[in-house]
Amino acid sequence: MTDRLGRLLLLIAFAGAACSAGGRSLAVATTTSVDGSGLLQAIRIDFEKQAGILLNAFVVGSGRALIMAAQGKVDVTITHDPTAEREFVAKHQPEIYRQFMWNDFIVVGPSNDPARVSAASSALDAFRRIHESSTRFLSRNDQSGTHMKELSLWRAAGVDLVSNRNRIPMGQPMATLLRSADKMQAYALSDRATFDQLAPKLHLSIVFSGDPTLRNVYAIMLMRRPDSEDHRRARMFVQWLLSPEGRRVVDSFRIRGRQELHWIE
Repeated sequence: MTDRLGRLLLLIAFAGAACSAGGRSLAVATTTSVDGSGLLQAIRIDFEKQAGILLNAFVVGSGRALIMAAQGKVDVTITHDPTAEREFVAKHQPEIYRQFMWNDFIVVGPSNDPARVSAASSALDAFRRIHESSTRFLSRNDQSGTHMKELSLWRAAGVDLVSNRNRIPMGQPMATLLRSADKMQAYALSDRATFDQLAPKLHLSIVFSGDPTLRNVYAIMLMRRPDSEDHRRARMFVQWLLSPEGRRVVDSFRIRGRQELHWIE
């Protein structure tokens, strides 16, 4: 089937769904960075326009999103914690699991960069410099994908979290954490898109980026459930997001002219 024919058939299916949807909705659990970046709203608007289905999102960390799926509270998740996702897929055997887009993690901090993180040779060196300088670092501490990446970087850098007293656990979503880091002039790990969305209102700078270990991969998952109208709507959303229509929304998403997310072929 050609891409053009497949796209046409998908649009026909969505047109039929829109006629019969009658204002119905679909619940998904999505990581906070998809919301904080503004991408969630772009997806919500486009999907409702094409399918006539309102997307209601539980905006939580990746860990919480996977728990909600396991508990049967949602049929769809968007997460960015590949290690936890692999374990979840092996245990729960979802109907669909696909890594579909990526951006990168960045280290942000005070513009005067007291820990000289900008001179780091790697992400691990950046984290060692923060630790050795005794400069404050704010942690999401919420089982999110960003939190899990942060913990893996501390471990790989050989830093004992018990003795790491300059690391402050906040229990906050990404956007809130960045505002806290701004007020406290502390370092933090962030996804690039959420930081770029808030950057004009923050007195923080990107002090380290570009290490391949900071690649930030997002995945969508559809749970395997008994057939129902709710599950059919969930499947329709996943198929739409993974279609050329969904890719168009991701590829065209911009923050002040900058492409923030990249499709995974």
